[in-house]
Amino acid sequence: MLIVDLIIFIIVLNSVVIVHELGHFFFAKKTGVRVEEFGIGFPPKLWKKVKNGTEYFIGLIPFGGLNKIYGMDEIDDEKDKDPYSYEGRGPLAKSLICLGGVFMNLAFAVILFYVLIASSSFQMSQNMVLSQYHFPFGEQKNYPFIAEVYENTPAASAGIQPKDIILAVNGKDTANNEVLGLETENNLGKEVSLTVLDKQTKEVEEIKVTLSADKEKPLGIAYGKTAFINYNTWGEKVFSGFLHSWNILDYSFNVFGSLIGYSFENKTAKPLAYSMTGPVGIYAITKIISQDGWFQTINLIAVLSLALAFSNLLPLPALDGAKFLFIILGVVNKKVFSKKLEMAIEQAGMFVLIFLAICIVFKDFVQFKEIIF
Repeated sequence: MLIVDLIIFIIVLNSVVIVHELGHFFFAKKTGVRVEEFGIGFPPKLWKKVKNGTEYFIGLIPFGGLNKIYGMDEIDDEKDKDPYSYEGRGPLAKSLICLGGVFMNLAFAVILFYVLIASSSFQMSQNMVLSQYHFPFGEQKNYPFIAEVYENTPAASAGIQPKDIILAVNGKDTANNEVLGLETENNLGKEVSLTVLDKQTKEVEEIKVTLSADKEKPLGIAYGKTAFINYNTWGEKVFSGFLHSWNILDYSFNVFGSLIGYSFENKTAKPLAYSMTGPVGIYAITKIISQDGWFQTINLIAVLSLALAFSNLLPLPALDGAKFLFIILGVVNKKVFSKKLEMAIEQAGMFVLIFLAICIVFKDFVQFKEIIF
């Protein structure tokens, strides 16, 4: 299973990163800037071929990709004077090259979401951290999502499994948040009928369960909420890829804002720190999600593509957002906001990012050690 998990992880991670690098590559080529190298993985090089001035290669280290644009991330007066160099282009061309990866990741996410939504009758689901949150687009209904089934309980005896979704109790729709609690409380020790959706098989079945007399655990489950988002109108269906991308981004920003608020309120950075993850954490998440099949794995790729796009828009050294900011500042005053200053800031910032990346790797090993090993 380790080999299979690693292969899936490499596919998930590389698909997002290579699409990002393709964005830079595409706009560099379209604006007449030379691309020196474009590779899948990192050296040493297992295969390489030169075509139209670009060396294409496949590297032995199979994580990520490399895209070297002529004159972009170096100080070289000779290259800067070359009409085919990055510095030989104006602010618009430079901006397109810098933000090309962001554009491509967004487009990739939109396409993947559209394919997934169209293949599931224009309905998507999302487990909810913020139970009161409402998505901007689509018709939303929240249903109880079973997080855990306790041993020797009515739910366990009835064959109810984690990840199942309870759609109704005694024919009453559980999209009403109070229905599940009221129905189980009013029928302690009695038999009830549950309409359950198996999230893996997508099959709905009726299950008869005799509840416990224990008011605290009548069913014997721990549950949260999962939202079903339906894109019903023709307009929503046509633009469902865009609309769902916006929904996921808006939800993610709200969750992140909630974590920041909680951290300040409780004077602890732990929840915020644990929400950040790197390659090790992505491997652990991929390992879990891939068990639910190709649909959820592709959904993960789309979400990661969105995450990579917007994290790269942050004006942090070595990220696309910082490069774009320097292009704008260079238009205002090129002498002050020179390429030399940009490279100096990027080099200093790179050390900070490397240190942060190392910390996240160690954090991920601690946080996900039971899943990884």
